[in-house]
Amino acid sequence: MINNKINFNKISIVGTGAIGGSFGGFLSNAGYEVTFIERNENIINEIKKNGLLISGVKEIHLNDVNIVPPGSITQNQDLILFAVKAYSLEDVVQSTLPIIGENTYIVSLQNGLGIGEVISKYINKEQIIEGIVWFPATMVKPGHIMLLTFYEQTILGGRFYESQEYAKKLALLLTSAGIPTKAVDNISLEIWRKAIPIIAGNSINAITRTKLGVISEIPELKESLFAVAKESLKIARAEGIELNEENLRRSMLNALEKGYEHKTSMLLDIINKRKTEVDFLNGKIIELGKKHNIETPLNHLLYSVIEALESGSD
Repeated sequence: MINNKINFNKISIVGTGAIGGSFGGFLSNAGYEVTFIERNENIINEIKKNGLLISGVKEIHLNDVNIVPPGSITQNQDLILFAVKAYSLEDVVQSTLPIIGENTYIVSLQNGLGIGEVISKYINKEQIIEGIVWFPATMVKPGHIMLLTFYEQTILGGRFYESQEYAKKLALLLTSAGIPTKAVDNISLEIWRKAIPIIAGNSINAITRTKLGVISEIPELKESLFAVAKESLKIARAEGIELNEENLRRSMLNALEKGYEHKTSMLLDIINKRKTEVDFLNGKIIELGKKHNIETPLNHLLYSVIEALESGSD
């Protein structure tokens, strides 16, 4: 059982891509002691040599960044933010266990469904905070992150009293550091509210290979976006999640407008011949559809095309 002491003295960011670099960069810039844990030697060497640069909504250039490979630190951390791809999360959680104590809090920052379940296989559920990131960030090159805009506040939520109290304090800390953040009581609702637009938008963006905003300019693409979202919404409701369809449509259109120039992470993964997170997005909709005996033909189609694109990049 964890105690009520809330600390932010030792913070680690696992993964120094666009999201991890953004959170760690803003926290470091605000004066917090941050250690980046990174597997990629090229990223480590580049940041050690040239520092960490964030450009876009705010210009931050950090020198003397503390970035190390896994296994380099041995002290238990107060806070660990996991900012790796969803498909890498389980392995990363297991490798990070030596620095997770009974008073360490964990924040997941992955897109997709079923993230909390992966972490809770290894870590006390009372120590887990689930996060939803609402800003588009891109790693221009190792050590340089472009953060275009904040669509809305980043959202945090714990499913137990202790983790929720920590989430509230962390939200205030992140907001003061420059990342607008709030804590909510119903984190499941927020996870689905974020997941459905990504399930619809990222796959279409990856297949069409356009800027995100182009989807809103082609009527057939826009209608396809809404159709995939509607199909996914049926699954959410079967899971007990009540979301307003019209509000989802407005949210998606807002994201297309504000992030017009953005290329989604799934598109960048396809371009760079990397594995995508489709298993935690469209794949989860298919899985839950089978659970509830609901057909999901649009998600099946998108999933199969993304899988084919991944296979073609080998």
